[in-house]
Amino acid sequence: MKSLYIKQKFFKILDHYPITDENGETVYQVDQAFRLIGNTVHVSNAYGQHIFTIDRVVLTLLPKFIVRFADGREIRIKSNFTLFHRDIDIDPDNLGLNVSGDFWGHEFSLIQRGITVGTISKKWLTFADTYRLDIYDDSLQDVFIAVVIAVDRLIDESNNN
Repeated sequence: MKSLYIKQKFFKILDHYPITDENGETVYQVDQAFRLIGNTVHVSNAYGQHIFTIDRVVLTLLPKFIVRFADGREIRIKSNFTLFHRDIDIDPDNLGLNVSGDFWGHEFSLIQRGITVGTISKKWLTFADTYRLDIYDDSLQDVFIAVVIAVDRLIDESNNN
């Protein structure tokens, strides 16, 4: 298991923050680009190399994101309507991934074909949004980080509405 941490700034217009490991070393750098409509987030590794870009699709009934990886892969993250919890599907279907969890409690799990491969937990009583990410399958780490950023964006959008 690998644990990563996100601590966002309290006052923010755009997201710019590192994702760190247990030792406080930067593993990823997240930078949101300014756009009048939509939302684009660029993610690089600790050396500044581009890993993936997340684009918020506009003009959709439910939130949807497209993640484009540097190696040419592409996944779609889409929110489904449910009454009491958040359910998020990840395409392509051959990955067998979805996110389920408590939207208000900010506790989520990344599930692959019925097995939990990662968890997202929000730390409470902190000055800024702080998350702990536990990753059980290292091969899904980049996908997991993309999902976490999309989930965080969904929470921000929900709080702003």
